Amino acid sequence: MDGAVAAVGCMEESGAFNCGRGSCLTVEGKMELDAAVMSGSGLAGAGVGAVTCTYFPVSLARWVMENTAHVLIVGERCRDYARMAGLDEVRLEPSQLAMTRFASMKKEASYSKALKLAKRFETGGTVGAVTMGSDGVPAAAVSTGGKWMKLPGRVGDSAILGAGIFASEDLGAACATGTGEEIIRCALSLRACDLMKRYPAQTAARKAIALISRTRGKNTAGIITIDKKGRVGAALNTEAMGRAWFDHEKDRVVVRI
Repeated sequence: MDGAVAAVGCMEESGAFNCGRGSCLTVEGKMELDAAVMSGSGLAGAGVGAVTCTYFPVSLARWVMENTAHVLIVGERCRDYARMAGLDEVRLEPSQLAMTRFASMKKEASYSKALKLAKRFETGGTVGAVTMGSDGVPAAAVSTGGKWMKLPGRVGDSAILGAGIFASEDLGAACATGTGEEIIRCALSLRACDLMKRYPAQTAARKAIALISRTRGKNTAGIITIDKKGRVGAALNTEAMGRAWFDHEKDRVVVRI
């Protein structure tokens, strides 16, 4: 869990991805962030949604998992839990790159155009990590700004256990990216983990993406997986999905786009 959260936290801090400091904007030009963590030990996990008080919602999700009985906290009350978690409470400021893109997408923030804009600009993105501890317990972490021009209050798959993220000691771990609504409908990460009962991580990833492609169409999702033997996998039905993993046999980091 430490490794998964650290990896995602690094990407939240960088501003280079659609999460944390680099997050995309709602139709109102604001940042609302989603994140979740899950451990294969006892199916422990939690998500946070529509967060507006910290650039590090993955750390907030971990605090919720470890300190409450709940699995999902959303909206303005996340601010109270962020204080208890010891996170710096900040006013989220969009990056210059995000503001430039927002301006090019929309000249006026009117709800009458919101649905049309949300449909047109479905590009989003998610960052995530799946890990396997030396004790054989898998973990996963995920964070996102959602999708461009989303309606205020929208929460995507990244906050939902079983959809954007899942981990089970008996199966492995998975983390998804893509169109959140379709990933939720397919419970994609849970399905990928269920497939690891019979298949290695790569085959499970490929079959999970084949399922969402068949039922919800192309250009909907990508997924990364790790099975209980520590084998990794990734598959996508989109144009690209940046991903990297550590190859223990060759002692190197492998990067793919």
